[in-house]
Amino acid sequence: NKINSKNIMATAANNTTGGADEEEEASCPICLNDMCKSDTLHPIQCPTNCNFNFCIECLCHLLASSKDDYEMASDGNRHVKVHLNCPNCRADISKTIEDTIRLRQTALKEELSTVPDSELSAKDLQLKHWTQDDEILDLTEGKKKKKKGPEPMVIDKSLFGGLEFAMTVEEQKYVTKLMSSGYPNELCQGAQILSGIADNIRNGRAPTVSVTPASTAPNRAAAETARATQALQSGYSNAGLSSRSRDELAHGPSNFQREMEQQKRDKLRRPLPARMPLCVTLSTGEFEKMALQYRKQSGMVDPSLSGDGEGKQRGWKSFFKGMIGSAVTASMTFIDDEWDGSVADAFARAQIGRVGKDNQQIVKGRFGPQNPVEKASVQRIIAMGVHEEGDSLTRPIRFQRVLVASVGGQAGKVGIKKGDVVTHINGEEFTGNAAALHALLVEAYEQQGKDGVVMIVVNAEDCTAEALRLRARVH
Repeated sequence: NKINSKNIMATAANNTTGGADEEEEASCPICLNDMCKSDTLHPIQCPTNCNFNFCIECLCHLLASSKDDYEMASDGNRHVKVHLNCPNCRADISKTIEDTIRLRQTALKEELSTVPDSELSAKDLQLKHWTQDDEILDLTEGKKKKKKGPEPMVIDKSLFGGLEFAMTVEEQKYVTKLMSSGYPNELCQGAQILSGIADNIRNGRAPTVSVTPASTAPNRAAAETARATQALQSGYSNAGLSSRSRDELAHGPSNFQREMEQQKRDKLRRPLPARMPLCVTLSTGEFEKMALQYRKQSGMVDPSLSGDGEGKQRGWKSFFKGMIGSAVTASMTFIDDEWDGSVADAFARAQIGRVGKDNQQIVKGRFGPQNPVEKASVQRIIAMGVHEEGDSLTRPIRFQRVLVASVGGQAGKVGIKKGDVVTHINGEEFTGNAAALHALLVEAYEQQGKDGVVMIVVNAEDCTAEALRLRARVH
């Protein structure tokens, strides 16, 4: 049975109540549900000290309502209908309500810290892995007023890269929510989860899947899915559709093939961004050629080839001067680029070429979908953002970014493509330029040798996040 945070709240409430009077005090005066230990440990900070308190769900509902509900005044300005006042004495609690919610969520997180992830619901997984730097979680359980327009899909299998056969329903819901949240860091988290599932499959730890007689054999389905995984990473592929054998034609298409064919039709109606988030783990040995080349370009002596101590390495300033424009022998090269701020950019890939006598790499242009139906679908997705009101991004947005200019070796085999945007290194958002990224990877090799690992996430960026958020509302 899945453990639910409501059960934890109820258990905590029962542990803190001693008699009939205390039980009555442990009930929320608004929704009449049990209040948990965190609610009593961190009461609302009412300026009048009226000692009124209510549960975290009602507190979240009050905060959400104050942000979502407006009224139009006679002067044309919009004003909040629901004010952040104490329900008992009407004192203003707007300055402390978010801090109170964060304190309560931190306490609930500690309650869940010892519970295995497999026993938690999707909402509890969010709460368990929530940090103080994240936004306040929505714990209203459907009380929040729905926004106008279609709701996002609960499960969108097209986001899983063909890995849905190895995912539980709760995992599919959680990853769908992450990928359609509209936030780059949550895209990064979703890509990391999918990468972990793919690693489990490669290591033989995939869950047992029951197969009906009409469906494809497990080993064949796995092979089809492996081919589909790479195809679905591309915004404009045939989504893993393969030709059928004579036996399959005689017995009719399998359930797996029907599903893949449906995905192909959905792809025209709800196209994926051209650059989907992807998380890969690379050996630092992949960057050996980069390190050797930079030593040569910077005039530095390879310590492994010189034992006499001569030829001291130059400082970092001279090291950085030779960062951009590395030769094609390196496993990856990078180029600086600038995002134009549009969602349409997520549906286009950069065309990178070389110019001049020094073969300098530049972005020559961008190309998007060629299918007229797909083009129309992209315009419909973008139009949804244009017609939205009050949903403009308020967080800082980065326009400078680093593209993969060329790729080979293991990096190319695991799915990194030319034109991908490098967004996270070892779980941290990367905010530097191409020179800094190249130096970072070379430094990883210098420090760890060939046996270390570097985790790289590509395409978890603002335009892709917003494109997936809008796409989730197209049904």
